Amino acid sequence: MNKLMWLAGACALAMTGTAQAQDVQVEEVVVTAQKREGTVQATPLAVSAISGDVLQQQNVVDAGDLTGKVPNLNIGQAGNEVIISIRGVSSAGVVPQRDPSVAFHLDGVYLPRPSGANSVFYDLERVEVLRGPQGTLWGRNATAGSLNIITRKPVMNTGQAAGEILVGDYGRFTAQGMYNFPIVDDTLAARAAFIINRRDGYQENVAPGMPDLADAKEEAGRVHLLFTPGERLRLLLSADYYHAGGAGTGNVLIGNGAVSYIASGRSAPYRAETNTAGRINNKIWGVTAEATYALDALDIVSVTSYRADDQDVTSDSDATATGTQTVYYFNYNKTFSQELRLASSGDGALQYILGAYYIKETNDDNLYQYTNLERTAGVVLQRPDRFAESWAVFGQADYDITDTLTVFAGVRYSEDRKGNPVGLTRPLGTDLNTFRPDAGSWAKTTWRLGADWEITPDNMVYGSVSTGYKAGGFSSNRNFGPETLTAYEFGSKNYFLDRRLLANFSAFYYDYKDLQVVSVAPDENGVVRALTTNAGVSSVWGLEFEGRARITEALSIDASLGYLDAKFDRYVGAIDPLYGTVQDLSGNTLPRAPRWNGNIGVAYAIPLASGRLTARISTRYQSEVFFTEFNDRRITVAGASLNPYGQASQDAYTATDISLRYDDDRRWYVEAFADNLEDEAVLLSVSTDSARNFFGSYGAPRTFGVKAGFKFN
Repeated sequence: MNKLMWLAGACALAMTGTAQAQDVQVEEVVVTAQKREGTVQATPLAVSAISGDVLQQQNVVDAGDLTGKVPNLNIGQAGNEVIISIRGVSSAGVVPQRDPSVAFHLDGVYLPRPSGANSVFYDLERVEVLRGPQGTLWGRNATAGSLNIITRKPVMNTGQAAGEILVGDYGRFTAQGMYNFPIVDDTLAARAAFIINRRDGYQENVAPGMPDLADAKEEAGRVHLLFTPGERLRLLLSADYYHAGGAGTGNVLIGNGAVSYIASGRSAPYRAETNTAGRINNKIWGVTAEATYALDALDIVSVTSYRADDQDVTSDSDATATGTQTVYYFNYNKTFSQELRLASSGDGALQYILGAYYIKETNDDNLYQYTNLERTAGVVLQRPDRFAESWAVFGQADYDITDTLTVFAGVRYSEDRKGNPVGLTRPLGTDLNTFRPDAGSWAKTTWRLGADWEITPDNMVYGSVSTGYKAGGFSSNRNFGPETLTAYEFGSKNYFLDRRLLANFSAFYYDYKDLQVVSVAPDENGVVRALTTNAGVSSVWGLEFEGRARITEALSIDASLGYLDAKFDRYVGAIDPLYGTVQDLSGNTLPRAPRWNGNIGVAYAIPLASGRLTARISTRYQSEVFFTEFNDRRITVAGASLNPYGQASQDAYTATDISLRYDDDRRWYVEAFADNLEDEAVLLSVSTDSARNFFGSYGAPRTFGVKAGFKFN
């Protein structure tokens, strides 16, 4: 942390120093965080936006690469599942009976399963991260915030093309490209994009004949067709496809009970030893139709989408070459959603959005947990007709009291229904079926009130009070209740020094009721499953800073810093999944809620005869983070005091990335880069099993590579 604070102080001095005045400014970024276009600086909420060009320059190809680029955003990977945490509240859940806390959207379409977060990071316009409850406009399961991915759309009357090839260590090869082509002037245009990503596993499997884990074998493509037959109608048709193969993400056996295998040297972060070959065959695809019809003072917008998310995974669940535990999992998730909005247009004092939303998921979930290598013993779970259905109506209005003072209010009513009517829970080799059906329904009204004041054209303050809601669900025939919160936020957005410096601040406080906590443990049938419970009362408060500066035409700086205090105020009766003890976790820190996190980057561009050479260095810092609600709490077992959960945590770390890039005036570029110079083994997730084992999943070690590409328009 001292290193990051020293760098931040040095940059602050540089920002306020006596740099020679030049006609340089921080670039403005347009967002649609409130479902209408506006700049980040004019939007009265905590929103971060990263442009597609920056994402590509910094080699962001999946959601995990966003960690450290936005304050209080933490993204990890647990097997197939992307776990997103905003302001200390985690997103988890791969089946409809349990929902995430962070909403994930692709071009305004809600993707209900976190596995979809890895399939869309190419040819992007920008990524928007909305921090805080977004239930009024962005709908279900946005109690912590929303991650919005906006792809690039077709451009009329202009041919465009781009391509890039990247090669690196661990056999990495990434190729991506785009072609934008007009079909009928001013009326019809199309855009097609693709990405291919290959990488050998950086988790070496020392067992003979077994594949290395944590590899990448991905392909994706996307097509947009834009039709504008007149001044009023705009129709956008979109289709996308993603496939992931290979051995998949591997877990390391990091300990058992209170014994750490990492500390003793028995295990290592990038060493695997399995006797079951890992395999994934995941497919995600979708089609969307977005229609906009412009009346004189009103836009009518319809967004219709159908998506499929099919997961097919085999893994060695005991992560050893001597154990006999294997998991085979396949899940077929289908989603239909429809949104209809009426949005005011023009420059009147009153601006509003009214809308209705419907979504239905159907899920065919199948899990085989084998206890012998012949796969003849174990248990099978089949849930062929799980479903989750939700509908809502919503509205928000902004009113300009004066030219500089605006008040806003929003409200949303939601109803949710979930069911699991038929299924099978059966030990292999028997006719016994212990399945019991589940069902539940919930409803809630959420709202948002606030105001913003434009002190000067370059300085704005805002404040808001809002509520959030996430529906309840069921877990191993136990229903859990909805998660709700009331959030208070104050922020300030500013330009200084003739818009060469951008500095945004926010402060927030959350009062959570019945926070949903997910832990991995065996159920009453001995099946290892993710179990959800409500954790009583929790509170979260924190501070955030984001800044960018153009010191000179050549020198630019970006920085972010987040502070977080996220606690269980009252969480009694928590059952320890390892030993079955009952614990009072009041006062513990929420999982995935580091107290400090931050990032600072410096870039310097040197003009050359026919181009520009840019050197960049960035460092991110994160303080200690716990992966279970038990933190490092000691428990008493048979008279002995143990600290088993202490190893389910990641110590504070710093990771540094560097790059050197040449941009030629003839629209081609080449770049060399290295990531994680410290070669820090960063723990991303931890799970347990019925034998009290701890399994960890680690981020990438130090990597390096080169890439080259072109852009034509």
